[in-house]
Amino acid sequence: MKSFLLFATGISLCILISCQQTLSHKPFVELSSLELSEEEMPMVSISNDFACSFFQKMNEQEKGQSFFISPLSAQFNLGMLANGAAGKTLEEIASVLSVSKSKPSLANNYFLKLISNLPRLDSTTVFQSANSIWIHDKSPVKDSFQQINQQYFLAEIQNLDFSEPKSTGIINRWAKEQTQGRIPHILDQAQGNCILINTLFFKGGWIFPFDPAETRQEYFYPVGGKKHPVSMMHLSDQWFAFHKAELFEMATLPYGNDSYAMTVILPKKGVSIDSCIDTFSEANWKAWLSASDSISCMLDLKLPSIKLDYKSDIIPTFQKMGIHDAFNENCADFSRMTDIPAHISEIEQFTRLEVTETGTVAAAATIANVVFESSIVPEITPYPFHVNRPFLLVIHENKTGLILFMGKMMDIL
Repeated sequence: MKSFLLFATGISLCILISCQQTLSHKPFVELSSLELSEEEMPMVSISNDFACSFFQKMNEQEKGQSFFISPLSAQFNLGMLANGAAGKTLEEIASVLSVSKSKPSLANNYFLKLISNLPRLDSTTVFQSANSIWIHDKSPVKDSFQQINQQYFLAEIQNLDFSEPKSTGIINRWAKEQTQGRIPHILDQAQGNCILINTLFFKGGWIFPFDPAETRQEYFYPVGGKKHPVSMMHLSDQWFAFHKAELFEMATLPYGNDSYAMTVILPKKGVSIDSCIDTFSEANWKAWLSASDSISCMLDLKLPSIKLDYKSDIIPTFQKMGIHDAFNENCADFSRMTDIPAHISEIEQFTRLEVTETGTVAAAATIANVVFESSIVPEITPYPFHVNRPFLLVIHENKTGLILFMGKMMDIL
């Protein structure tokens, strides 16, 4: 990992693991929906439009390779950065987020609703979010920038002397606590002026878990490579939401109380995985989910257990999506964050994915560095859905289809 010697860092961390609800002194009351206002409801479609575009642009960058990303993590980063941007820089970020720069509170209110309501959709699943802003003692970060992130992102604000070695340990311990030890180290050294951290933590288990005794070594067939054995999980005679499209088949595997799910998209034999990715759009995603909701299929399901670590520079992706000035030191405008000229020098995303018999483990960290320049159903036999070749996966909130993670699995190693 590159040393973080730049001036401001925005970090989003996301983790999904097997189901276990954390203890709370308050009674848990499930929400039936995200409880978005009429004005906020279109933001789910906007988020998924962003997710599909982000996924396609990342695929252009990572052709032929497996990758796993969190579009939602990237959106949280851009949302926080937008609160410090102005002028054309804000216009470009707002355009990519598909919100009017004249209505910044709409996006902020939407992110606040996600932070507040996603944790309350399922009493058997944990979804938690925490945000913090760490400011070097003498750094001129505007009060208004801090306050708006406190109000909408519930950010904790702390001042530290970054020249003190212990400050790095303090920040790393905060991140470790918020992720229940899953992400113990996010900084090698606290430097610069301002560090922004967003953590997301999700725990969920399959409604229909796989029996470990049924896991076998079976062949996986990568494109252009040799077949090789993988640990293939097996679940038969179980009904799942299912959809057959022109290029692929997809099955949705629910977690917990069915508020969250993983949809596995398997290209038909002879169909390239990239051609399937090219069809991704918000409208198509919505249509696919709707079609699968109306059709259940008894599957003979085979799914490989997965363990994947991924890291990528996502500035090229954001540039392809239309953000340019924010990365240009000559024209970036972050005047709502600081009066000192500043630009984003680096945005990276780190992810981890584990799929096992009991559930899913997924982690994402999106890091943005901002430099301050001076300082119905017939009786049928089980349908074979054998995921033994390259496939896609989407982890999403089930009622709205809000996309949390997306992945392209070219091989299982």
